[in-house]
Amino acid sequence: MYRILYFFINTNIFVSISALCLYKMSELLFGFENYKIGVFVFLSTLFAYNYMRLPVFYQKHLFQHFSTDSHQKLSYFFLFFSALFIILLSSSLGLKFIKLLLLPILISIIYPLVIKINNKQYGIRNIPFLKIFLISFTWSYVTLLLPNLYYDVELDYFLVSSFFERFLFVLAISIPFDIRDYNCDKIQTIPNTIGVINSKILAWFCLFIIQVSLIINAVHSNITISVFLGLFLSIEICSLVIYFTNPQRSSFFYSILVESLSIVMYLLVLIACIF
Repeated sequence: MYRILYFFINTNIFVSISALCLYKMSELLFGFENYKIGVFVFLSTLFAYNYMRLPVFYQKHLFQHFSTDSHQKLSYFFLFFSALFIILLSSSLGLKFIKLLLLPILISIIYPLVIKINNKQYGIRNIPFLKIFLISFTWSYVTLLLPNLYYDVELDYFLVSSFFERFLFVLAISIPFDIRDYNCDKIQTIPNTIGVINSKILAWFCLFIIQVSLIINAVHSNITISVFLGLFLSIEICSLVIYFTNPQRSSFFYSILVESLSIVMYLLVLIACIF
């Protein structure tokens, strides 16, 4: 069982499933469906995370479980496999889709790059606090805004508020990962600047804003009461997981429990839409 879990974690399949679930939730909320975009979101996440964990980029103290030769060979396989199908899917979805991809592609490519000048390293990943906001924006853009723009969905209050909610949700569930790296992260992050407790408070504040936004959307009938309850309950679960977050938690706590919060949210919304 542990070997299976390690396989899904080390190959970044689990995080890719989480991204896919966020996209599928967007389908439920906005009423479109395209399996090609869903597969693209899964494979592009798989590519991006394996790309950023290439030995030339990753920090060994953060990815100790990813340092063996077998894991590196798997990363190369999934990297080239996902890249091939990403090109095929992008071509089949058309030029409009490719244009919408330019920004996240640029962010993903340059994010891990570091330039050394006079023994000093320069790169966007070394800019204080930027990492977590780039992650939140990119995930929100690819899983929600991009497909809506592709289908020319009207840019109204519901779409803008949903993007804002998605951004805050990814931001809130990314903070635990910075708490995990509190004692070893070399770049300036929220936890190692304001402390673990204050970081949790910030995450809870993000979740609180989401709940307020959900109430407004429910009042204006942008979402049904059942969907509202599904989303609201998933936010409460996130709050509980954040409460139990600390730097001493096992890797499984973060790689399985925290990462699965997106999956839980999708399943609750799916159940709400069915019933």
